[in-house]
Amino acid sequence: MSTPTRTQLVTEAEELMRRVGYSAFSYAHLTEKIGIRKASIHYHFPTKQALAEAVVDVAMARFVEALAAIESGETAAAARLDAYSRLFLLGVEDNLRPLCCALSAELGVLPDAIQEKTRRYFDIHLDWLTRVIDAGRTAAELHWPGDARDLAVLLLTTLEGGSLVARAQQAPGLVLAGFAQVMAQIRMPA
Repeated sequence: MSTPTRTQLVTEAEELMRRVGYSAFSYAHLTEKIGIRKASIHYHFPTKQALAEAVVDVAMARFVEALAAIESGETAAAARLDAYSRLFLLGVEDNLRPLCCALSAELGVLPDAIQEKTRRYFDIHLDWLTRVIDAGRTAAELHWPGDARDLAVLLLTTLEGGSLVARAQQAPGLVLAGFAQVMAQIRMPA
């Protein structure tokens, strides 16, 4: 069951987690941002962990929907990978990291349940990329001599790292720079 306040809390908490991290945000930030009392936040989310778990669950569901939309909208593997890479641009202009990147940076201090959800979030990325890469190699659209999972890891780490470098350099174009180089190497000539 979702109420406007609950939805707004999850949305604002995600932005804070992407901007400053799990450890640095508090319910005080949310009271300022939304204009409600801490007691109202505790009504919806008794603990910061419960709120963060809801944030990750909502973000993962949204991500799975985005991947399904890519698959239904693009037929070629390279086009699917390009569309996937553009997901990393969401929020970059607002100086936001991808949520999975923000969470992984603090993995050692996150509660166990959020650590597990973070790992699952990355599994979703890697499993989807591996399937797309396998399909692209089968269709002779992509060339990669090694294991598809290894290329999936390379693409994901390139995009995650690009997100961090772009943020530090305040240069959004850097998010996709390394990814474009990898894609240039694995695309089969037309």
